Amino acid sequence: MSNLLVSVENSVAKIVLNRPEFGNRIEMSMVKEMTQLINDYSHDASIKVIHLTGQGEDFSQGRQVPKIDPANKPPTKPATQIRSEVTDPILAIYTAMKSCQIPLVSSVMGSAFGLGCAISVLCDITIASSKARFSLPELKSNLPPTLAISAVMHVVSRKALTHLVYSTEEISAQEAFDYGLVSKIYSVENFSSQVDGYIANMVTRDRAALSAVKEYLNLAPGKDYEIAARYASNLLAGVLASQ
Repeated sequence: MSNLLVSVENSVAKIVLNRPEFGNRIEMSMVKEMTQLINDYSHDASIKVIHLTGQGEDFSQGRQVPKIDPANKPPTKPATQIRSEVTDPILAIYTAMKSCQIPLVSSVMGSAFGLGCAISVLCDITIASSKARFSLPELKSNLPPTLAISAVMHVVSRKALTHLVYSTEEISAQEAFDYGLVSKIYSVENFSSQVDGYIANMVTRDRAALSAVKEYLNLAPGKDYEIAARYASNLLAGVLASQ
C-alpha cells in the first residue's frame, strides 16, 4: 500500500498522506516524494491548486521517528549525516512549498502535530474542521522544533509561537485560527464537501492570476511601500497582458 495517494482532477492535484493506522506519521521517503510532486505540479500548466490532506481522522501526527531500544542504543550520528538524512529533506519540502508557483491548500480534519503541523500551516490556505488540533510537541522529547518554527514563524506572533513550543500544548481549531495558523474553519459535518467547494471556487480563476497572488504575498511583505506598490503593478500588468 502506498504511503501517498495521488490524484489529479479538475485542475487540482491531491496528495493524501496514507498511513491512517499510524496517525499518518510522515517517513522521510514520503517527504522526498512529496517534494518532487510539488515541484512537478508547480511547473504543470494544467494544475491550478495542490491539495494536501490525510487519510482518515488525522492530517498527520508528525514525523515517524524510529524506535530505539535503550539497551542497544546505536552510536550517535555525526551532524553532517543528520542534516543529510533528516533536516535537509525537511527544508527542501518547505522550500518547494514556498516557491511553488500555484497555491497549496491543506485540509485538517483531526490532528496536525510537529512536522504535520508545519506542513499544514505552511500551505497558502489551511482549512480545519472544528475538531482539529494543532501542536508542536517536540520539547516533550527534548528536541527543539527549530525547523517547524522556521516554517510557521512568519504567520504567527512570537508570543503565540513561544507558547506553542514551550508548553507543547494542543490547541483547538479556533485557537489556531486566532493565532493565525488557520485560514478557515468548517464544521465536522460535510467537512470534505465544504473543502472541495472551497477549492472548486479557487480553480475557477486563471492559473496566472492565482500564481501572481501567491508570488506577491510571498515577496512583497517587508518591502518598502513604493517598491511593493510597483511590484504589484508589474504583476497585475503581466496577468492582464496574458489574458
